[in-house]
Amino acid sequence: MTNIQLGSLVLNTELLVYLAAGMIGVFALRIGSRGLDKAELEKDISVAWSAVIIWIAVWKGSLLLVDPMSVVNHPMSLLFFSGGRIGFWLASAAALVWCGYKYKRHGIGGAAARIALLASGWVSVYALALLFFDRTAFHYGHSIGLLLAIFVGVLLRRMDRLDQWRQSWTGDRGSAKRMLTQGVVALGIIGLLGFTLQDQVQSGVIAKLLDGSGEDAAVGAREGQIAPPFELANLEDEALSLAQNKGSIVIVNFWTTWCKVCKTEMPHVQKLYEHYAAQGKSVQLLSVNVTSQEASVAGVERYMKDYGYSFPLALDMQGEAADQYRVKAFPATFIIDSEGVIQERMLGAISFSDMKKRVERVEAAQ
Repeated sequence: MTNIQLGSLVLNTELLVYLAAGMIGVFALRIGSRGLDKAELEKDISVAWSAVIIWIAVWKGSLLLVDPMSVVNHPMSLLFFSGGRIGFWLASAAALVWCGYKYKRHGIGGAAARIALLASGWVSVYALALLFFDRTAFHYGHSIGLLLAIFVGVLLRRMDRLDQWRQSWTGDRGSAKRMLTQGVVALGIIGLLGFTLQDQVQSGVIAKLLDGSGEDAAVGAREGQIAPPFELANLEDEALSLAQNKGSIVIVNFWTTWCKVCKTEMPHVQKLYEHYAAQGKSVQLLSVNVTSQEASVAGVERYMKDYGYSFPLALDMQGEAADQYRVKAFPATFIIDSEGVIQERMLGAISFSDMKKRVERVEAAQ
């Protein structure tokens, strides 16, 4: 997900989305539990809040499993990065186990209903956030999850009806068969609606609404615009330009030596450079130091040598390239396709796995 920039401050959108999803999940549980014993409700809500905290902690802490050396070398990595997809599912499993253990006093049905309500609110916010912040990552599974979460939320809007369904299920076989048939039909309809929603998100009415009705300018710093050309010198006073990489996907990363977030990201940039350098010239990396905001060129050169960074470095002595790309906060990364069009614009620290995933997405779209 693209981070949010407020002046020179960059907010981690992904973390904000997960926190908001947790809050809405707890709210959905509270709404669905109306009419139940107040003391029991407060216990259930406390468990739900603990599940949210556990989810965030495991998601962040999973970086120790996925990339332990980045944490050892740069402890601040835990602030900016996570374990990615592996961390996501580890966190979800941990929260599920916690809720299952704490809600077991309500029986299997009662525990499942509470977990379903909590999850329905969480999934709804997460899927909607993907839709608006990272539409290209929104796939069929997300559309199914969103519709299923809404369906479950509506179905369980009052958990005191759960006992009525149990009685119908155990007391009347005909009613049980009807409920089962209705459930299967509902899931089938959700599957079809999910396919339709996915199609509209990618290329239909929803895509047009999210993209906006206005035409993008020929050259600019937004996604879908032609990347502004630039030519800068490197530390050896050799020319580096965007045009030199025509026909390749280019990753352009803006940074400064005094930026602490940049320092955390730099090992990931180096790893990305080495990864694609070993594969050929289909993907190129061009690092741009905004030298106009540095104390000296010598300081930048010393920084590169001290940390052993070998990626191509362009010196933006006047800050003109940063101005062209409207870079106000560091680091900022752009992925430009082989036609010279900006496909991804990322603010804040981006991990190796996340950058690689986004590059692969651009490759697949070409």
